[in-house]
Amino acid sequence: MTTAIPLTNQPQVVEIAPGNAATMPLSIKSVAFDGVGNLTVTLSDGTVLEPVPCAQQIAAAFGGVALVVVDANGNLLADGKPVGKVVAS
Repeated sequence: MTTAIPLTNQPQVVEIAPGNAATMPLSIKSVAFDGVGNLTVTLSDGTVLEPVPCAQQIAAAFGGVALVVVDANGNLLADGKPVGKVVAS
């Protein structure tokens, strides 16, 4: 028997305000990570959504606290600092 883990997603909010109807649907113009692992989304109308601590959430989903990266030379980096070397096998 598998136990389901409850989700902890934030509730979505829709604001209705006076004004004209949208002339075209919004789309995602860009998605980017900043230097501390926050994910920022920019919409086609120029709206920038609040940053989301994406890297921390991904790491937590795997039972960790941070993500690490490997550069093109095989250097393992955590928080921008070298922590080891990766060798392909």
